[in-house]
Amino acid sequence: MYLPLRFKNDGDAPFGARFEFRITPLHQPALKSDQWQLGVSADPVKGPGTPVALATGPGAGGLSGTASLKVPRGSSTRYLALGSDRSVDQAGEGVRVNVRATVKGKVVENVTQDIDFLAVSVNAPERKKPLEKAGTWTEFAYPLKNLTRTDLRGLQGDLVLGCVGGSGGLADQVSCMSDDDRDQPPFTAVEWRADGDWKPVPGMGGGQEKKTAPQVAGTFGEIDLPAQGSQEIRIRIKPSAAMEREDKTGRLMLTLVQRDKSGVRQYADAQQEFPLS
Repeated sequence: MYLPLRFKNDGDAPFGARFEFRITPLHQPALKSDQWQLGVSADPVKGPGTPVALATGPGAGGLSGTASLKVPRGSSTRYLALGSDRSVDQAGEGVRVNVRATVKGKVVENVTQDIDFLAVSVNAPERKKPLEKAGTWTEFAYPLKNLTRTDLRGLQGDLVLGCVGGSGGLADQVSCMSDDDRDQPPFTAVEWRADGDWKPVPGMGGGQEKKTAPQVAGTFGEIDLPAQGSQEIRIRIKPSAAMEREDKTGRLMLTLVQRDKSGVRQYADAQQEFPLS
């Protein structure tokens, strides 16, 4: 994972800065220095950069390290690269990272961020095949893997379907329906399956959604993932004749969550765009 550290040097020359890093455990055992790697990089694409040696302390179960860097003139960004080769024992584990930067003994930056470990991985490959014609199913497959050493039970999928302008990306959301067919739903049916039969996603398809909304949403489940086990979720959608396909791109967003008395915990999310024609 990479955390950006942004700087602005209004002086006439680069200056030296000292960085102090502290990493403390959240909902997990004490951290071991031989299981964690820390580095500072100018470009995360090129790797983790200059390594930072870690030692135990000063807090209970935590790690710390220091580094000295030159900050160039103008605006610049460095990236804190944090990695670990340990397995996640249970959902909810994470770390708290504190970075303090000083120049000539004066604190110029002090940032703290909590990071939750990924509990479930979900693969959403790029899709180039366009949506099928009205009244015909189009299927999407999402392989899941439980990265923890405990069973995850009762997971639900929050599903959102919508359209964006043009070829997608950062384009604005737009209605999936044409102006002449606002009284019809964009999808006549949306269904899901894990290891059984196809089931409808409540609140999606067949006119149940709000027709004027740029996207429609529903929640399905429940899904069980054994410790370090895998499962595939399949979604299929059937567009209606009311869908406007010209100069638009479809977007499907899937979030895997667990709901209980304490609230909602998000385990994984995926976003996939697909051509409409």
